[in-house]
Amino acid sequence: MASLLRSVFSIFSGKVAGILISLIFTPLLVRLISQNQYGVYASVLATFSIVTLLSKGGLFDATRKTVAEYAGDESEVSSVISVSLFLSLSYSIVAAFIVFLGIYLGVVPPRYISYTIPLVVVVLFGNIFSIVKGSFYGLQRESVAEILQVGRRLLYTTLALLLVYLGYDVIGVFAGYALSFILVGAAGVFLLVKHTSYHLSVDIPNWEYGRQISSFGAYQLIGGFSAMLLYKSDILLVKFFQGSTLAALYQSAIVPAEMIWFVPSVIQLAFLQHTASLWADGKTDEINQRLQTGIKYAILSLTLFGVGLFGLAGPFLNVYFGPDYVGAKTTLQILIFGTFFLGTTRVVTPVLHATGWVRPSELVTVLGLLLNLALNITLIPRYGIIGAGIGTGLSYVAIFIGNVTLWKYSQFDLVPLRWVVKLVLTQVIFAVLFLGIVHLIDLTPWVSLALFSTLGLVLFLGINILAGYVPLHPAQLRTD
Repeated sequence: MASLLRSVFSIFSGKVAGILISLIFTPLLVRLISQNQYGVYASVLATFSIVTLLSKGGLFDATRKTVAEYAGDESEVSSVISVSLFLSLSYSIVAAFIVFLGIYLGVVPPRYISYTIPLVVVVLFGNIFSIVKGSFYGLQRESVAEILQVGRRLLYTTLALLLVYLGYDVIGVFAGYALSFILVGAAGVFLLVKHTSYHLSVDIPNWEYGRQISSFGAYQLIGGFSAMLLYKSDILLVKFFQGSTLAALYQSAIVPAEMIWFVPSVIQLAFLQHTASLWADGKTDEINQRLQTGIKYAILSLTLFGVGLFGLAGPFLNVYFGPDYVGAKTTLQILIFGTFFLGTTRVVTPVLHATGWVRPSELVTVLGLLLNLALNITLIPRYGIIGAGIGTGLSYVAIFIGNVTLWKYSQFDLVPLRWVVKLVLTQVIFAVLFLGIVHLIDLTPWVSLALFSTLGLVLFLGINILAGYVPLHPAQLRTD
């Protein structure tokens, strides 16, 4: 349990640092470029995310899981890392070829061709960086991976804003994005050689683990690609049906909505490699205990940040993005509802993936994506970004239901219904009190954020400490 807590703390620290960097980056960016340019940035970034995800082939998760399984043998760890790097470079070369072929065949629209060079750079060095991170995660040295990730985000933020300020607009943002991967990717390989059993070699690695890594990675890719389309297809569809300005508005809703699940995403990142180790040792009871603890803290964090952001959606958008983005308030509130369910799902899926349920779990994600596409294609032309929020939110709920159903039929125990009801009712009490206070008192955006965020935290802690869900001492971190 101590090693899991260390992993969670390292990943949590990295996530908090990443959010703080985003809190600086986005408000500055939207004030340096126009709303239409921000819409272009959002749609191009969505395309970048989809292409780079495909090029990775699910190797980040495959590497951290496989390294964790062989962590006791240095030579095997070295072989796993070598195979993963070889696969990642092969995948990136194929992806770059497809991108350039797309340009040659005229598939890529002319106005987007200038973004392809940064994209190819990100594909190559992003793949290398992904294997570096996966290796350190598998060795349960997540702190090194998180330091590299925070460093990359800092570099990206600094370079992107500098290039935009110098007049390079949206292309400057993506040039900074590409440069950050080059610099940190190289630094990551250096640290990998220095601090692990891996040594650089130009020889084709032993293919003993190739099938295992590529197979698991392929299943992860199916789910990861579906999840990425789930997060990004709505932006692309809003851009297609409603134009860049409304795409910018929708982006301003989706960014903070996804921020609130950062604690569940920390748990998700920590659970896969730790569950794989426990599963290999046959420790099912300990996995059940960790699942219940993860669910508890996921619900607590989603309540705190979700309810707070729901009540302060208008002031937040006004202060963070500017008055032009307040029109996304209702869409943001709809997305928060769906995000609560998908955030909770993030605790369950790594356990399913590490214990032989990866295929059905990824199938649930694919079905959720198909539902999302069908709803968005139907609702966006008629209802705009509110329709996108409804379609995406409902698909999040469907994925939650699907994964909980798999959990019920797996070898792991569902958390007791009575325990869940008591926990949720406690959070409902907090939500009713907080939202009631915010609704009754009308203040300026800045004052609202400063006053109500503090009041909400105090109210949340008071209610959950009294109910016994928030411990007063670290030693009390458990499920009850």
